[in-house]
Amino acid sequence: MTEILASGRTEGACILTSEQILAAAARLVLKHTPAGGVYPTAVPGVTLYRITEPGYIERSVGEIMTTYIINGRKTTAIGGRILEYGPAESLVCGIACPSEFQTLDASPENPFLAMSVSLDLSVLMEYAGMMTAAKQPAGGVAEGVFVIRPDEDLALAFLALLRLLERPQLIAIRSPLLLRELHALLLDSSCGEQLRGLASAGSQGHAVLNAVNWIRRNFSQSCSMEDLAGRANMSAATFHRKFKQVTGFSPVQFRKRVRLFEARRQLIVREANATTAAFAVGYESPAQFARDYKALFGAPPLRDVRRLAQGGRRK
Repeated sequence: MTEILASGRTEGACILTSEQILAAAARLVLKHTPAGGVYPTAVPGVTLYRITEPGYIERSVGEIMTTYIINGRKTTAIGGRILEYGPAESLVCGIACPSEFQTLDASPENPFLAMSVSLDLSVLMEYAGMMTAAKQPAGGVAEGVFVIRPDEDLALAFLALLRLLERPQLIAIRSPLLLRELHALLLDSSCGEQLRGLASAGSQGHAVLNAVNWIRRNFSQSCSMEDLAGRANMSAATFHRKFKQVTGFSPVQFRKRVRLFEARRQLIVREANATTAAFAVGYESPAQFARDYKALFGAPPLRDVRRLAQGGRRK
């Protein structure tokens, strides 16, 4: 059983076990989530999860973020990888990849409890530049998504963010400090070397990250593999291999998913109908758009949006 100082550092302070940290975190999440669902909080970038049904699915276009699992288990599908993790473990996404999350054993009596924290790339780059340079992994670049077991300091950093919800007047003052500390601890965690490789300017991993960000900003544009590779200063073959190694998708697959997620957003908020959304995100054929949409979300566009409007499970 791991023993941890409640402050993370001060001798003589109350000692918490890793189990006590999870118990304290569970109490706070349950307190601040009155029912099953997903709850953004007043702490910038921090979201709480209380899921009470097994098989709950959430699809996301992706962001640079980390999660801390407090109770229950989940899987994350990214590209061709399936990652499974549970209590006292964290998912760390060093690159924003389209992904699917699914709970495994949630119930009203034993809910899945977790928190997620959005990460700031500029802070990661700032701190990565101040730390020991990452070694180039065999094969050139690291994968962009990791499952880790946080050490004592990192577990306490997650708990500190949850405790801040109990002192709302301090959120504006303390949250920037606590979030920066979380970034630093992630860069020094068991996936820290790979994360620093993605955040370090000039590395191949960072070149792929820049390409990902360009696609996410310009998803409706037609851009050849050669153009993207040129932006990354790689040959087309090397760029394709490195991009898939980091994200789990080819550049074409990645852009398609970003387009479909944006089209779905437009349909949900009624910015467009299916045909208009298809053209807006870069499709030239509404029929092809409808086929790709159904393949990803499990139903044609209008049926999918109606299902969501009627309160169907998020897909």
